[in-house]
Amino acid sequence: MQRLFTTLAIAAATTAVTGPAAAATGAAAGAPTAGSSTISQVLLYPGGAQVDRAQRVPAGATQARFTCLPAELERDALQVRAPAGMNLGELKIERVARDTLPECRQRDARLREVEQQRAGVEADIAGVDAALAYLKGLSDREARPGPALAASLDTLRRNAQELTLRRQALRERFNDLGNELAAAKAAAPTASSHVSVVTLRLSTSEGGELGLSYRLSGAGWQPQYRARLDTASGALSIERLAQIAQTSGEDWTDVKLKLSTVRPRQAAGLDPLQPWTLSLERPEPVAQRVRMAVMPAPAMLAAPAKDLSEVRVTGSVVTAVTSFDPSVFEGEFGAEYDLPQRVTLRADGAMSTVSLGVMSATARVLARVQPRIEPAAYLVAELPRPQGSWPMGAVQLFRDNALIGQVPLQFGGEATWTLPFGVDDRLRVRVEPDKREGANTGLIGSRRELVVTRQWQVENLRGRPVTLQVLEPAPVPEHEDIRVQTQFTPPVTKADWHDQRGIQSWELPLAPNQTQRFQAVYRISVPKDAYVSNLP
Repeated sequence: MQRLFTTLAIAAATTAVTGPAAAATGAAAGAPTAGSSTISQVLLYPGGAQVDRAQRVPAGATQARFTCLPAELERDALQVRAPAGMNLGELKIERVARDTLPECRQRDARLREVEQQRAGVEADIAGVDAALAYLKGLSDREARPGPALAASLDTLRRNAQELTLRRQALRERFNDLGNELAAAKAAAPTASSHVSVVTLRLSTSEGGELGLSYRLSGAGWQPQYRARLDTASGALSIERLAQIAQTSGEDWTDVKLKLSTVRPRQAAGLDPLQPWTLSLERPEPVAQRVRMAVMPAPAMLAAPAKDLSEVRVTGSVVTAVTSFDPSVFEGEFGAEYDLPQRVTLRADGAMSTVSLGVMSATARVLARVQPRIEPAAYLVAELPRPQGSWPMGAVQLFRDNALIGQVPLQFGGEATWTLPFGVDDRLRVRVEPDKREGANTGLIGSRRELVVTRQWQVENLRGRPVTLQVLEPAPVPEHEDIRVQTQFTPPVTKADWHDQRGIQSWELPLAPNQTQRFQAVYRISVPKDAYVSNLP
């Protein structure tokens, strides 16, 4: 039976050792020692990661060592998990040079492959050179002139030619591998010159699996989406993706990966409530208040510009690490994504993309026209908000298998989602110039009246019918002295569309080759001498 996570007080039970002496730490003489640890799981969250390691501890062991850990650990987040019957003692964190531990020496796989190929070609060249030297050293002093000598010389000549050509080809291959080796060295990440070693004293009579968890910065993930719409059937699929990267100092090879939308170290409780007090203060002179109002803020108090990257020093190489924006998860309930496949993620900051699943739905496809903004029709897909956590992110849009662009979308708490899918060129929109008429009304001309007429038309050039949606903002009076009368042809389908004051909506089918005309007449009456903002 597993014991709960035991958080060890680092300040009381941890000592830090730096230098070659730290590598000499070992178990008591004759006592069994634990084997090497493996990463059992990595939890990525916005701005960091939690790594879970496991190590098999034999019965009678007096200590366990977790080696090759990143040099920079969040010591206050170090946790140990031990099975029942295993007693834990002092925990020590050591920072040692990587080269002092043979198991921590890292070699890039591609680099090793090219070096092995180059060594093989070099051995082939040495063999050819030896064969050529042997041919050159042959002596024909005892050979007698005749057909046998001529045949021997011809054989030697042909063998020498073949070996020379073989040597030339091997030399060219050797040079090509030299270029590949240089490129592999440039691409290989430079490991940190130091690593952390965690040593834990313990006592156990039965043995078992010991777990160690620690948090790392320089890692994280960000959501992305890919939306595909079939305009004929309305079939819509939205694939959830995650961009992941890390520069934590250790490679994660074939690990079980989880993604979380919850950041650790969030506020655990409320700040103390302060009393509301009222006090009298002597008023400042007007001149002083004016002077303070126009005085520029000191440069030292200015808010620094938000930096999108941090600089991390790894060994002797300085690498710019792109930071993930944790604000994309604001307003989201906590959610975790358990990836079914294992993942390999190098500590070089390279971005990888993994799929979190695909959602399929049937959307309502509309051709939306907003004549006040642009004489064009845009295809949009409307669907009920699906269940689950949907943090905001960039969405790639595919319409009928063609990529039409990418938009930043924030999926909030609305009951209906609307995804745009670009301009529909087969719907022709023509907007006529506004017509304005004005006059003074009343017995003594105390008011002004303005009549604005707007007209536009939409023609369907497609071979199939479409659902047309037209949105028009009508004037909204903010004062009782401002009077507005409206007349719409055809009548609007819905006023105050989506609870937006004054937004009028028409929604109607438009058959192939059909043209639909629209007219909006606004009669606005205001006091003669009043200034009215936004009046046409």
